[in-house]
Amino acid sequence: MQQNSRAMQTPQPSILYVEHDVALAHLFKEQMEQEGFSVELAHTGPEGLGVLNRKRYDLIILDYQLPELNGIQLLYKLMENENHPPTIMVTAENDVTIVVEALRLGISDYIIKSTGAGYLQQVPSVIDRVIQDHRKQLERDAIVQDLHEQNQKLALLNRATQIFTSTLDEDQIASQLVSSICEFTNTEGSSVWLLGASELLECVAIYANDEYVEPRHVPLAPGQGVAGWAFANRETVLVNDAAHEPRFSTSSDAKLNFRTRTLLAVPLRAPDRVLGVLELVNKRSGKFTDADRILAETLAVSAAIAIENARFFQDLNRQAEELRLRNEELDAFAHTVAHDLKTPLSLVAGYGDMLRENFTFLHPDEVIVYLQQIIDNSMRMNDIIESLLLLAGVRGALAVEIGPVNMQSIVAEAISRVEFMLVERNATVHIPDDWPLTMGYGPWLEEVWYNYIINALKYGGDPPEITLGFDLLDGSRVRFWLIDNGPGVSDDTSHLFKPMLRAPRSEGRKGYGLGLSIVKRIVERLQGAVGAENVPNGGSRFYFILPAAVDEAE
Repeated sequence: MQQNSRAMQTPQPSILYVEHDVALAHLFKEQMEQEGFSVELAHTGPEGLGVLNRKRYDLIILDYQLPELNGIQLLYKLMENENHPPTIMVTAENDVTIVVEALRLGISDYIIKSTGAGYLQQVPSVIDRVIQDHRKQLERDAIVQDLHEQNQKLALLNRATQIFTSTLDEDQIASQLVSSICEFTNTEGSSVWLLGASELLECVAIYANDEYVEPRHVPLAPGQGVAGWAFANRETVLVNDAAHEPRFSTSSDAKLNFRTRTLLAVPLRAPDRVLGVLELVNKRSGKFTDADRILAETLAVSAAIAIENARFFQDLNRQAEELRLRNEELDAFAHTVAHDLKTPLSLVAGYGDMLRENFTFLHPDEVIVYLQQIIDNSMRMNDIIESLLLLAGVRGALAVEIGPVNMQSIVAEAISRVEFMLVERNATVHIPDDWPLTMGYGPWLEEVWYNYIINALKYGGDPPEITLGFDLLDGSRVRFWLIDNGPGVSDDTSHLFKPMLRAPRSEGRKGYGLGLSIVKRIVERLQGAVGAENVPNGGSRFYFILPAAVDEAE
């Protein structure tokens, strides 16, 4: 049964027998092959070493009595290779010294050669036991090595996770992720792709050939390529033949001058959404395995949670900063409003008290003057309240419909609101015939122009000369501006758009310091910016910048 079972093995256990006695060697070969073993022969120590250099055997059996190199000397040579096959020594009967030395050198067993060939009958069982013991030892060594590698990976995974949880820097998390996963999986390179504001996957970190690489702008749409597919479908993709993978896109390779053979794409899953993709490229040895997939998925989850926490912390910091700025702004508004309401309110109360106490003694013309002062100061207070309501509306609006706006009609409406002041101040206004399309919200932009024009009328020249216009800054932004003929502004213009601090006012010019604050708040809500500067020929330019709109007719 042993013979048949060995004969059915594919391949059969292979043995190299080194024996100087040619006849005995061939007898051994014949009997062992009948037992189901594959046997090759060598008759000297050097010949045996030569055969071993050309072929791998499951077992070596060598006789002590060999020409040129005896069995012990040959064993010394064999021990130089740590991965040598198991060895059985055949020696003369009662040669204890040789047996002990051979065991010390690491033989698996020994056979005492007796007179005649009777000892050959015990050889098959010894061979079976030695080969089986060696295979079990290899299995144990493999298990120990695997445990060692797993422990090493767990230690690395723990180290990477500690780094993830110890930082709130999104870039640092991505960099640690790409370097760690390459080390864990013995991969040539890896990259992290995160979903950006443009709803495209942007590469934020690359690690290749044991060094960080500056990410290039090669955006991927969800669903595009293997990484895009993994993101869109929230599934891990393992590809061990990129050339025949229909989802693989060669565009990234072409742009990065790279050749992808194998890849593994893992979604970066946060608790309630997918943030992006971790992609591994080109396993250095062999193909990506399920163990690589599980390891990458484990690390990706930790990194995704860390990125989400970092973003949450950044949002908290941003909200805290916005709250601080709003509180400062509210303090400034409260100071300004209290100050600017006090004057007209005092005048209204004063003139009202004078009318009450002296009405019967006053000339009708004086009564009219007093009443007009009460009306004018009441209107000033009304203007302040309307401005506060507008500002509150801008701050409290959760969303407005931003789209292409017709600036010509908006400017015309704003000018119509100040027509009486233009006539009263004998002002001149220059307006271009054509305006570019821009993105905004009409009612708010009307308030921007209205406040800029009012500011020019109050603080400009006498008589005021006002010029409206625009500049195309680049293909995506437009700067709208108003130039007055006033004394200009100081080099530091940041205070102009703060409600508490205002430029000095000339005698007889009224203002309540909220107009430019409203402008700043509106334009920033429209994703724009405001500013002021002096112009070369005198006067000042107040401007605001907005995103340009694409003309659909183009």
